Amino acid sequence: MLKRAAMFFAAFAFIACVLTVISAAVCEEPASAVTELSKGATESAYDSTDAYETVAETAETPTGSADEYSEQDTLSYTPRLSAPSYDNACYYSDDNAFYAASYGMPNCTCYAWGRAYELLGEKPELCLYDAGCWYDYNRTYGIYDYGDEPEPGAIACWSYADGGPGHVAVVESVDSDTVTFSNSAYQGAEFYVSDAPVSDPSCGMPNWIFQGYIYVDRYV
Repeated sequence: MLKRAAMFFAAFAFIACVLTVISAAVCEEPASAVTELSKGATESAYDSTDAYETVAETAETPTGSADEYSEQDTLSYTPRLSAPSYDNACYYSDDNAFYAASYGMPNCTCYAWGRAYELLGEKPELCLYDAGCWYDYNRTYGIYDYGDEPEPGAIACWSYADGGPGHVAVVESVDSDTVTFSNSAYQGAEFYVSDAPVSDPSCGMPNWIFQGYIYVDRYV
């Protein structure tokens, strides 16, 4: 009788151990799989144009338009028509994400990021990839309003027709039919000012594709 009871308890203990191992395997595997899937989705989000377009379809429609912002609203804007000084931390310090990553000026992304920082008084939530990604990144995540009308403080975004890194610049003034931009160029001018007709679909860059404006700060 005792021998039979001992065999029963031994069998029960063996079955309990097996069930414990199976349960642990079932619980742990999906959790790690979900983690890897999340990592993969994050890393590939900017590698596919389709990914941008799919998410963008569900993004909120940008609110407001340039017509809603009167001339009085733009009076508080101080245009930058000369290069920032080297002691300006918005551009030339590790406070600037691009400068900290060794992509400092001359570089359009470092400059536009720093200009937005200067205008906002806080670090902007702009894309940290190539300039050609900025507009779609902002549109996808709905961080700032965006559109096709120039206004002071807006970031103009271009992509290259051949799929290059693109360009970003900052609108400093809109006077009659002319838009004035402040810029920097990788391996080029550290700072320069350019103009384009408001009606020009390429905004002064005939060999590039104009994507639109990011309205970082509307000054209202």
